[in-house]
Amino acid sequence: MRQEEWLVGTRPAIDGGRIIMSGAEGFDGYEIMEYKGMVWGISMRAKDMGQDCAMGIKHMTGGELQSYTALGDESRQKALDRMLEMAGRQEANGIINVEFELTGGVQGAAQVVVHGTAVVIKPIVNYVPTGAAGNILVEISEALQKRPL
Repeated sequence: MRQEEWLVGTRPAIDGGRIIMSGAEGFDGYEIMEYKGMVWGISMRAKDMGQDCAMGIKHMTGGELQSYTALGDESRQKALDRMLEMAGRQEANGIINVEFELTGGVQGAAQVVVHGTAVVIKPIVNYVPTGAAGNILVEISEALQKRPL
């Protein structure tokens, strides 16, 4: 296998209404063509009083507060869905610098805020990774050239 075959490649296009996200300032192998602006999603959810009382007892006896864990997951997903919906309205296909903030809000409630920057990205044709990923691929390629499979 030639080194170029390991190093060079065009990433798939992100189309059809799909949106990819990253906590970084960009996507490896993609070029940012346009910045659409800030996007966010917010969700504040609460459990019912019965579950809240049961979790209060569990809090004293120890162990995972499963109802609250589920509450956090539900809140996170709803906030994420709202952010993706907002990015879709802006005709973005990527969101960069994604950050989540989770707070307890009030007793028995979870508030999640997620935000990022909506962008339009396109694949870089014949992209060659740099940094650690590129170095690892070079090492693998060189090792294969010395000792073929």
